Amino acid sequence: MPRSVVATDALMQPIAQFSFGLRAGDLIYIGATAGTDAARRLSGSTPGLVDTGAQARRMFSNLDLSLKLLGGRLEDVVRLKSYLADWRDLPGYRKATAEYLQSRVWCRSTLGTPGFPLPQAAVEAEMLAVVGRKPGPPVPFVNGDAPLLSPASSVMAGEQHYCTAYPIDSGGNVAAGDIALQAELALRNLAQTLQASGLSLSEIVMLNVTLSDIRLHQDFDKMFQRCFDAPYPARSIQTASLEHPAMLLQIESTAIKGGGRPVMGRGQPQSLATASPGMLAGDCLHMSGQIGMLPDDTFASGVQAQTEAAWARIHAILDEAGMQPDDVIHTTNYLTDWRHYADFNAGFATGVSPPYPPRATVLAGLVDPRALIQIEALANRNGRNAAVIGFRSR
Repeated sequence: MPRSVVATDALMQPIAQFSFGLRAGDLIYIGATAGTDAARRLSGSTPGLVDTGAQARRMFSNLDLSLKLLGGRLEDVVRLKSYLADWRDLPGYRKATAEYLQSRVWCRSTLGTPGFPLPQAAVEAEMLAVVGRKPGPPVPFVNGDAPLLSPASSVMAGEQHYCTAYPIDSGGNVAAGDIALQAELALRNLAQTLQASGLSLSEIVMLNVTLSDIRLHQDFDKMFQRCFDAPYPARSIQTASLEHPAMLLQIESTAIKGGGRPVMGRGQPQSLATASPGMLAGDCLHMSGQIGMLPDDTFASGVQAQTEAAWARIHAILDEAGMQPDDVIHTTNYLTDWRHYADFNAGFATGVSPPYPPRATVLAGLVDPRALIQIEALANRNGRNAAVIGFRSR
């Protein structure tokens, strides 16, 4: 059965090849969502001024609507990932987040990005939900404005474990020191959080690492190799500004009891020696961030060609796992320059077909200076039969 469309006229028409949400089995992915009305007008009461608080409240309303359209509830959410254009707006965003969460337990992270595809947008967020998951204990709040800083935030949903780990000690302080010390603490926090759920680092299938500076990559990788053995999890590494100015990294992980099976992608080069191109765990195929590298280890010329080359690598991994392009249920896309957005979309369109999966597209630094884009994809065997939110004109 092909994908079905859940039509709505309450959300804005997508500006590129994406939908706002998709449900495959009990998984719901809501793509990066902004604080706009159906006419693509950003929320705010003062003309000409950006109102991040108003945008955030409308964004959460839109996220809630998308979730309900696909049969989900706020209690089903396991991960909320937010992107903020200006850290000076963080207090207002935290307040809006606290109002929305109402002490629900989600795995949370916030990253900085210099702008969004939609001009004047101040904030976007995406979420993952597992329908029917059991809610955890309430999260403490400080003055109703923000969750307490903690070494990690995590959620267990069935046999799946979702976590964001920080270089923060038990007292809520960011570790003083270099990347080696912060990476050691963040990985220790991750290991302890997994252990509390009866899991280990070897059962991680996907690791998303955000560094504050790409020059920290090699030192982080040394610490990574002390903690992980082959077969390595799928992995993506990029740079962005982090929620606390003293943090040098944050780590997001997905683990499953029993771990996963590596999928190499026949005939395709590996961009990271210490990462599996894909990790198959149950119905899900988690794929490392793919860049525009060709089979001869050179790079395609230009943004569109690099995006097409990244899709070729993704399709090779899918094929080896016995999946097809329509099984992709979400992508996180990293560009190095917003001027590449149109060419990126032209290349992106070659890898997906309507109704499109949801996605997030942000600006970030990449490990290889020749790389102009990176695509991190997730596929599910039920993806080809998924329900997808579609736009219906009024």
